[in-house]
Amino acid sequence: MSDRLSALSAAVTAAKERARAMELEHGQVVAMIAAARDGIVEAHAVGDDAAVARLSKDREQLEGGAIRDAEERLEGARVAVSRAEVEVSTYAASNIEGLLRERHPSARAAVKAVAASVAALGQAQGKWDTVQADVAALLRLAGQNTGSLPRFPETLATLVRDARRAGGVDVPAPLPAPLKAARVIAED
Repeated sequence: MSDRLSALSAAVTAAKERARAMELEHGQVVAMIAAARDGIVEAHAVGDDAAVARLSKDREQLEGGAIRDAEERLEGARVAVSRAEVEVSTYAASNIEGLLRERHPSARAAVKAVAASVAALGQAQGKWDTVQADVAALLRLAGQNTGSLPRFPETLATLVRDARRAGGVDVPAPLPAPLKAARVIAED
């Protein structure tokens, strides 16, 4: 189901890219019409009737066909985007249970990773403290000052303390409540 959702989402992206291309094309035609108009005005200003006739013919072709075609292509691209978005939304809504079920393994893995990270942070500070205590003992044994030894960063120490206080806090699965309670936690 997720593969189908990805394919539908890719179709939305492709439709949006095509719509952007059609917007650029439409903008170019509009710019060409504006340039032709400006050229006609300038030709009138200098009395160049031949240039006025040529530029007027060019503008009429642009206004008569090119702009209409560009507008139709742009509107068609916008309709394609709308249809693709409706299709992906409809698919997701129709298949939400299955799509969420496919995410259960990732949700369980995320919960386990958070719990493991909290435990690992405490263990890492313990290792750091052990090494620092060993170095401090060596310095004292050698008659040296231990004042230059760095301290464990207070921000991290606060995180470790907070994690230890949290202790038995259950990390919720990143799924909607009914699905979490009914399926994910039961599967753990």
